[in-house]
Parts: sequence; C-alpha cells; structure tokens
Amino acid sequence: MSNKNLSILFTGQGSQFPEMGTDFIKKYDWVKERYLQSSKILGYDLLKAQNDTNLINLTQFSQPMIFVFSSIIIDLCRDFLNKSYSKITLAGHSLGEYCALYFAGSLNFEEMLKVVKCRADSMSIVSDPKKYSMYAILKKEDFKIDETLFGDGVYLANLNSDRQVVICGYKDIIDKFKEHNKLGKYIPLNVSAPFHSDLMRESAKIFSEKIESNLFKKINVDLISNHNLINYKNISENDYGKQLSLQIHSPVMWSETIKTIIEKKIDTFIEIGPKKTLLNFLPRDFEGKSYSFCSIEDINNVQK
Repeated sequence: MSNKNLSILFTGQGSQFPEMGTDFIKKYDWVKERYLQSSKILGYDLLKAQNDTNLINLTQFSQPMIFVFSSIIIDLCRDFLNKSYSKITLAGHSLGEYCALYFAGSLNFEEMLKVVKCRADSMSIVSDPKKYSMYAILKKEDFKIDETLFGDGVYLANLNSDRQVVICGYKDIIDKFKEHNKLGKYIPLNVSAPFHSDLMRESAKIFSEKIESNLFKKINVDLISNHNLINYKNISENDYGKQLSLQIHSPVMWSETIKTIIEKKIDTFIEIGPKKTLLNFLPRDFEGKSYSFCSIEDINNVQK
C-alpha cells in the first residue's frame, strides 16, 4: 500500500449469499456478538434468515444482511485504510451508500442498522417478485440507449457503466418491452422490487418519516451520492436523511459517479461487500489498482 488516493466502493443488494459472515464468526468473537446484537435489533435470527431460500432475496431481509456483513469488513480495515492513504473518496451502490456513511462515521453500527432496517421495511411494501422485475442489460457494442424508450411501467433504474444499465417495472410490461427492444443481453436480477424508480415514491415517503428524528453526524470525507452526484461532505448533516430518501426513487448514476471519482486522480479502488461486482464497472482504460474485500483472505493480502 502507498500513500496515494483511494476510492472505496460499497456493494448493494443482490450480492448476498447464505454463508456470508461465517468465516468471520469462526475467527472473531466480536463478530459472533455482532450477529447476536443484529438479530436482537431486527427481531429475527439473521444467520437463519440467510440460510432460508424463501427469505434471503427479500428486500426486508437482504438489505440488513448485506449491511451487517459489510460493517464487519469496514471495522476490520477502516483504521488501516485511513492511515495508509492520504485521501479517500467513498461511494456506495444503492444500499452501499449506507455502508459508505457508516465507514465515514456518520452513525455508529447500531444506529445505522436501525436506519437500514427502516429502509428495507419501507421498500418492501412494493416487494413482489410476481408483480415486478429488474433486468440488467448488457448493451450491444456502441449502442446508445434512448431514454425516451422508458416510462409507462418500464423505468431506467441504474446507469452502471457505458455497457450496462438496469431497468425495472411491472413484470408483464417489461416482458413485452424485452420482446420489442433488442437492446442487448437481458439478465434478470435477484431482487423483488422496482428499485430506484417512481414506483418507490411511497416507500421513500415512509422511510423519510421513520428516520425523521435520526441524528446523522457530519462527515469530513468525500462521499458521492447516487442521487445527482451530491457530495455528503458539502451538505448539512440535517439533509442526509432527505438525500437518502431521494436516492430510493431516483436512478443510480453509477457510471457518472465513477467518472467523478476518477477525476479526483484516484490511483486505487477497493470494493467492500459480499461479492465483487462494482469493480467490473470500472472503465476499461483505468490504469490504477483495484482490490475486492470480500473475505478475511482478501483483507490480509492487502494489509501485508
């Protein structure tokens, strides 16, 4: 590691898997305690929920699962990363934005888990895999997607890279959309709601009301939001809740987020989360280094 500029990216929903966290539990007693504490806050056994195929992919369960797992990695490597790099820029994909705020110290673990629970519960009111669907589209080479294609039940949810976007909406309408719009390869996503679209406005309203009394602390590190590329460092902590609420029903501007970060002369990217996903969206011409922190081995290899 060198004293250069680092960006840390935090993975969002869809990266969950049943065994995540078990290796950390075996090695660290405090991780076992964290899962017990989390289960008490959430009102159900988190590890049992992870191993239940009927629950692991449901919004109200998967979001807390991913946050708890990511928080463990954050607590294992945060001090090392802060000492090793002169400047750090943060960004999280959807749910990952909450992990980024946790890394930055805006809330402690218990406080942030409660906020994540509020988000997951609020978003789950439109969670119905029989009614809604989301697809990643691997676009045809040099194919430009016209935003006028969307609306009337089909929404542009994520702009992940120059090659991939995500759409969401009503399942039956999206099925017809796929038939009539050969934009590229359609990949179904392991989620149960039309995230980051107008269909989430009621969820955003409920979430905003639930966290109204939550007191975020001002952060002093650059953290680029999914919504309009707002830097949390440059807004009042009183507006953090509003920003998170807007993020729920607004498209994730991930491609532009990465371009904004790279303009800050970033030399290294690290992704924190259950699986490596976001590093795959880095521009092909990025010449720096990248590491995924998904396991104890990943962390140890970098900290050597």
